[in-house]
Amino acid sequence: MQLNFVAARCLSLAVCVTGGVLFLGCNGGTGTTEGAESTGTTSEEESTTGDPTNASTPTTTTESTPTDDTTDPPTTGTTDEPDTTTTGEPMGVCGDGTKDADEECDDGADNANDKACTADCTDNVCGDGKVGPGEGCDDGNQANDDECSNTCALASCGDGVESVDEACDDGNPDDTDECTVNCTLATCSDGFLQPGIGEECDNGVDNGAGADCTPECKNAICGDGFNLDAQEECDNGKDNGPGQSCNAECVLNICGDGDKSAAEGCDDGNLDVGDGCSELCALEECGNSLVDAGEGCDDGLNGDNDDGCTDLCALPVCGDGFEQITIPVPEECDLGPDNTNTGDCTAACTDAKCGDGFVWENNEQCDDGAQNGDDQACKADCTDNICGDGKKGPGEDCDDGNLVNEDNCTGVCKNAACGDGFKQAGEECDLGVANANEGACTLTCKNQACGDNFLQPGEECDDGNMSNADGCVAMCKLAKCGDSFLGPNEQCDDGNILPGDGCGPLCLLEASAVATVMNANKAIVDNGYTGTKASMACVDLVINDVGVVKDATLKVGLDHTWVGDLTFKVFAPADAKIVTLMSLPGTVEALDNGTGSGSESANAEKAFPLLFRSMGVKDAELMGNTLLSSLDVVCKTDGACDYKPNPGKGQGLNLTDFMGQASNGTWQFCVGDSAGGDLGVIDSVILTLLLQ
Repeated sequence: MQLNFVAARCLSLAVCVTGGVLFLGCNGGTGTTEGAESTGTTSEEESTTGDPTNASTPTTTTESTPTDDTTDPPTTGTTDEPDTTTTGEPMGVCGDGTKDADEECDDGADNANDKACTADCTDNVCGDGKVGPGEGCDDGNQANDDECSNTCALASCGDGVESVDEACDDGNPDDTDECTVNCTLATCSDGFLQPGIGEECDNGVDNGAGADCTPECKNAICGDGFNLDAQEECDNGKDNGPGQSCNAECVLNICGDGDKSAAEGCDDGNLDVGDGCSELCALEECGNSLVDAGEGCDDGLNGDNDDGCTDLCALPVCGDGFEQITIPVPEECDLGPDNTNTGDCTAACTDAKCGDGFVWENNEQCDDGAQNGDDQACKADCTDNICGDGKKGPGEDCDDGNLVNEDNCTGVCKNAACGDGFKQAGEECDLGVANANEGACTLTCKNQACGDNFLQPGEECDDGNMSNADGCVAMCKLAKCGDSFLGPNEQCDDGNILPGDGCGPLCLLEASAVATVMNANKAIVDNGYTGTKASMACVDLVINDVGVVKDATLKVGLDHTWVGDLTFKVFAPADAKIVTLMSLPGTVEALDNGTGSGSESANAEKAFPLLFRSMGVKDAELMGNTLLSSLDVVCKTDGACDYKPNPGKGQGLNLTDFMGQASNGTWQFCVGDSAGGDLGVIDSVILTLLLQ
């Protein structure tokens, strides 16, 4: 009966090949066969003499099994233990959670190149090219004059300004606060004790499941779930206690200690035979098909541990070492004393799996149960959410799956921004802290240029636009009479300061009449132009001065999208003469009837008025031809504000067509829109008539 019991208690098969001999044995989770002292060997092994194949009991079976043709024969003679001599040191398995002789560390599933123990089981240290805990960078060298110092800190670290390639920067040399001197956020295993984040200790790469400082940076104590090397026999955390495989003092529950575990039929505190509880902690009357004292049931040891009565003469219970699948709540597993919430079989006899809320040792990095998610600290696959994994987690602005600083998401998972020192898409330059509006790269990451509103070397002025109609004209020169650009205090500017040509030396008209309308707010009918005046939006311009016209200029400020839709016309009093200033820029229309639309998609803004004159700088048909975006603004973006009329198929040729016309009366400026979807209004119009 006891042999059957021992066989039933056998939870795993230990296999050892030594000197050509294969040893097989049962392991009940304590390192010894049940009933034997915890010496690391079975009692049967201790009594073996001669050839180990002559083992005396079926619980420890040995046989000679050659591994190849050259294997030495098994050792003969009297031995206390099987020969464990091997040739050479066995290689460890990186990632199994056990630090072997050829490994610097092994944290199991927590091995990673951004963790204290790297993926190849070496300590993560500054200079290895892997950015580990407490390192702001690691370029794999010990040079101190590049962008990453020999202490693995970014060159900009410590200035008190958090850049997008720094996790933090508090500008102080204190490693015990929430930001280290390397500009990394305080984290467990960075080697610095930071009480502010709940750390009790931090030994850096020496943290570990069996170390004085746990992987959670807590002082190792019995009940924390980590088995402290050389001090604790076991530690199942909250599952420690009476009746469990590990008691409250972190000592293994063994037969004879007086504490009955679920895997024992009894435990009377001794190993005596004949007192009702055997030396194997089995009820001695168990198997007689009578329910005796201390038994929960007795079915005659029928060998079926899933029939409601186990061969321990006990009712089925999780932790008894028998997997029961027919009880009201079927078990998925049962490893007896080896059940643990960090192992293959949990304390509730369920298979360990991602999402159960328990960190499965050497398989999972984390497990927050229902809180797992790719946007959470613990991802859906039970791995830590870290920068560079392609999953945007807590505290990350972005995560594009890499640690490259030159794209839109930097190596610390912050959105790229002007001033981070990395030239990204949409930036013309980025010199980081050296950006300056008066320097080569502005604070908006644009190359210095005329029109950027910053006065730079070689510029007389810079008012932030390319308009030639204000006090700062093309090439960022101060406006002056004779520069060919009509300035705010000029009535004319013909590119010279000669008298007698209609524009005097002070850029005043030598004889003129002016009509000005401001804030007209005249709506332009969308897609309403048919070629007639009635289909256009018109502004009246009243001239009271009596005289005879020899030429004219017109300046208009309007808001409208897609200038290619527009037609501009000037009507003399009573429509005596008509001059078309512009007709659908960018297209050659067949007729002046509003059919079609020009190809120029740029916009007009009232703050950047357009000037039309007989000797204008740019042909009106080419308005916006250099602007590629529908967000661009004529005059503002391209600096082209001065135009010579081009009527297309419209009436008139140039403003000199008004020569000989009487000046006094109501003149009109009209705008027509030939396509739908673009709206606008006329804001201001200034008509200047040059008189004979």
